[in-house]
Amino acid sequence: MENNNKHSLLQPLITPISSPTTTTAAATATAAAETSSTCYSLLDDHHYDPFIKSSKIISNTNFIFRILLVFLVASISIWANYEASRTFDINIVNDSKDSQAGKRFDLFYVSNDKATRIVLNTSSFVEHFLYNNNSNNIKPYTKKHIKSVTLRLVDRNLTAAAVTTAEDHHASGKYFKGYNYNYVIDINPMLIEDKDYNNMTFIVVGAIQRAMARVWLWDGGSRAPPRLVDGMVEYIVELAGFGRKRVSGGGGDGDGGRNLPDCGGGHSGWWEDKEPKEVAHYLQYYENYKKGFIQRLNEAMKDTWHDRMVDNVLGFPSMKICGLYNASFGSVVSPETRFV
Repeated sequence: MENNNKHSLLQPLITPISSPTTTTAAATATAAAETSSTCYSLLDDHHYDPFIKSSKIISNTNFIFRILLVFLVASISIWANYEASRTFDINIVNDSKDSQAGKRFDLFYVSNDKATRIVLNTSSFVEHFLYNNNSNNIKPYTKKHIKSVTLRLVDRNLTAAAVTTAEDHHASGKYFKGYNYNYVIDINPMLIEDKDYNNMTFIVVGAIQRAMARVWLWDGGSRAPPRLVDGMVEYIVELAGFGRKRVSGGGGDGDGGRNLPDCGGGHSGWWEDKEPKEVAHYLQYYENYKKGFIQRLNEAMKDTWHDRMVDNVLGFPSMKICGLYNASFGSVVSPETRFV
């Protein structure tokens, strides 16, 4: 009985002791779980989120890198095409660096590579006109092999806007299979002194266009008449838009575009006593009469010259065409229908 009472008295003591312990353990476990959850939450907030942001940054960086790579490839392609278009070496020389003209030449034409581009563009115009083999000609035109062109601003005034010379005078203008020609174009410094930039550039480009026409034209091994070659140069320059009057077919100055200049008395060397613009006027009419005449004449002059060459290329006496044109007041009539 006493033992039972003692047991009953002690029992409540045991229960309170064990109960709080169990509760505390459970609370501790719950707290630990919450802490663990909180830790994972903190890890999510402070570990994984920066990782995701870093991935986004890397992704954006890769995208930018790819864009830059595309631009780089495009730039290399443009540069490669630019270099490929240079069928000859181009050298730009400034022999007048200390002068005002020399400083302007460096600023406007050398520092930005504009002089090189002008040489390329003017050369391309002449090449396309003289050696366009896409026409119906059976045999391709024989193109000069140009090794180099040196554009040089000289330190003295010249009597012309530009002077073109071949470095190898013994082979100037004559066709030798596999031979490469080197030319020097001297630019008059007076051209660079014009304060009007647009006007200066127009004059400079026109002078280089004239020089490149002379570079690409054959001259019968230096035997072709200089006046005729000058007229061919003038024709190309005016065709490019740099003459005082662009060639467009027919007409001398002051006659309403009807008559050619004087036909020269019917002799074959009608060009000898005429200015280049007059010769260009004749050539324009012959070109209108027989398309491709200038190209064929240039081809014929690649290695020789004779006085009947113009008539042979034209296929008819040139002076008869001249007289026929003037007699008909500018109406082109086929010579075959008038001279039979």
